[in-house]
Amino acid sequence: MPKKHRKPSRLPQLLILGGVILLALFVLALKDGSQPEAPTNSSDLPQAQLDAALNAGKPALAFFHSNNCEQCIIMVETVGRVFPEFSDSVTLVDIDVYDPNNEPLLHKVVLQYIPTLIFYDQHGQGQTYVGVMAADVLRERLIALAGAQ
Repeated sequence: MPKKHRKPSRLPQLLILGGVILLALFVLALKDGSQPEAPTNSSDLPQAQLDAALNAGKPALAFFHSNNCEQCIIMVETVGRVFPEFSDSVTLVDIDVYDPNNEPLLHKVVLQYIPTLIFYDQHGQGQTYVGVMAADVLRERLIALAGAQ
């Protein structure tokens, strides 16, 4: 008597397909949820902060960087250590170049490299520095900027 051949089960294939679909849905949900929220107030935008400082005749440091380049991370730490001494006399405008809310400001300034620091005096004249700046040099630049008021 001939043996009957059993049809192979499709269960493993269906489980794999279901898992792939669930994974794709999960990734899409994460991607949609990771979009940066729009600031609740337009005055929260770096462009508005910079404009307000310059319109008030206050010196400003516009700090353009990302959160993932090695040189930028060094400069974030350096600015974080040095700038608090000058927070009463110089406005710090922190600009993440990958935040879509900052695109208008990036187009206005036309950056080529990061990190970039632009030191604006009370007349709105800017001096640009590109790259990593030593803490003592940053302190000297901020002293000169604060003293020029």
